Amino acid sequence: MNCTLVWFRRDLRISDHEPLFRAARRGVVIPVFVFDRALLQHPETGSARIAFMLDCLAALDADLQAQGGRLILRTGDPVRVLPDLIRETEAEGIYAYTDCERIYGRVRDARLNRALTEQGMKIRWFEPPASLNELIPYPRYRSRWYRDMAAPLVPLPPQIDVPQDLPSDPLPSLETLEHMADGKSIPPGGTAAARQLLADFLSDKSDRYYWQLSYPSAEATTGLSPHIKFGAISVRECVQTIQQTPDQGDFRIRRSQQQLIARLRWGNGFTQRFRYLPQLELRSLYTVFDEDGWAFDEDLYQAWQAGQTGFPIVDAAARCLQATGGWQALNFRSRAIYASFLSNLLGMDWRFGALHFMRHLIDGDCPIDHYQWAMQSGVTHCLDKTWTRIYNPGQVAVDRCDPDGAFIKHWVPELAHLDPAQLGNPPPMKTYPTPILDYKQARQKRVEQLEKQRSRFLQRGNVVPYLAHLPTDLTPFGSDRYAGAIEWAQSPPDSLFPQALDLTALDDPQAIALRTWFVAHVNITPPKSRKRPSPSPVHQLALNL
Repeated sequence: MNCTLVWFRRDLRISDHEPLFRAARRGVVIPVFVFDRALLQHPETGSARIAFMLDCLAALDADLQAQGGRLILRTGDPVRVLPDLIRETEAEGIYAYTDCERIYGRVRDARLNRALTEQGMKIRWFEPPASLNELIPYPRYRSRWYRDMAAPLVPLPPQIDVPQDLPSDPLPSLETLEHMADGKSIPPGGTAAARQLLADFLSDKSDRYYWQLSYPSAEATTGLSPHIKFGAISVRECVQTIQQTPDQGDFRIRRSQQQLIARLRWGNGFTQRFRYLPQLELRSLYTVFDEDGWAFDEDLYQAWQAGQTGFPIVDAAARCLQATGGWQALNFRSRAIYASFLSNLLGMDWRFGALHFMRHLIDGDCPIDHYQWAMQSGVTHCLDKTWTRIYNPGQVAVDRCDPDGAFIKHWVPELAHLDPAQLGNPPPMKTYPTPILDYKQARQKRVEQLEKQRSRFLQRGNVVPYLAHLPTDLTPFGSDRYAGAIEWAQSPPDSLFPQALDLTALDDPQAIALRTWFVAHVNITPPKSRKRPSPSPVHQLALNL
């Protein structure tokens, strides 16, 4: 009987899973997950995220057992472990989804392709929905995304036959994987938990999501992001579940459903950008920003990390991130204010911010995290913009995001006695630091710097000459601060899989297509000053610049 390995990576589910369904239809299946030290000990790996992954793996094993199978666990370098497992089981080959999250993963997969070929073994790669190798303009990708999301879900295999005598390593503890729990509360992992979160959102929050998304204390988010990061539920299932939920004729529900689907699309779009340009993990998109250099002050960086900047909404976000992992309580607006403060006001390299986030976020996903960090820093999505989004972290942010002060008072309890109107600029007190910068001066300095840097490529039809190339040194950023398993980066790789765009080989139409990924496709103008809003969830909020 045919036997196929199914290699699970960021797809920890059995539903809407094409490699698993195809393998089960062929015959015997070896569902395998490999604990890879190069990822477990990456400088940007957070312990809480590993703990959540272990819960997802336990749920995956239970789901497989419900269909007659079980999960096989192994530890080591997949380039050695998987060929050995093929020989052990006499399998015909491997089925797996492609994965573009990390440069390391693409180096590893290229090495695996080569090793399997040399040993006369086979692997079949499947593209996840909305992932493609071809360079196409972003508007075409957006249409492709909706088409892929509308395709029928891949059926659940009715039976998953796994050899009973095949040994598996036990599910390890966090400590066995050389991580220590850091006090964060870990949400339940797995497909059932993800579906429950989505159902709860659709029944309880979908009439206010769009309007309260800027209020951190409203906790209007779905909480699904960690499950999507590890593929415990597919984006396609989420989209179709949302679309199949009646809006009851309520425009609030309809608008919120549209907004959530748009955010799911944006997440896939960030991953597709990384597929084209994996250097975005290590570099700013345009060379000028890194070549000009960044400011850095260790004391100020630590104050930003610890929530001791003297700006309450920034400090609340900092403390929330470290305490919770941000998966539910730290919404996109809070993350944006916190990120903008480091790069735009302190003038520090966005990569230090992305590093800190990834070490704490339970939903940390490299393309989403890094790309949005670069966007908030004004160094990526700015080809056609002449203005810069820099959040005012003072009373403006409090009024627009936390008008009752609930979020700030929860995470910065030393300010709990203050009126919300004082939370943007608290009076001097012994228990809370004074502001570490002057907002107006810092903002003006950053605006002038960005305008000068952007002038080199702004409005250019062909931006390829200004783009950063994949460096020969692929050492992860932050490895000098946090020890990790980075031996794989000591010598330049022969190739990546999937392959990256070769910027030196793009013709004019391809250069034009690539440009469309880094411009706004709607008419975005700088927000104007607004009066203090009502906390009533009837206004869509936009922060002042």
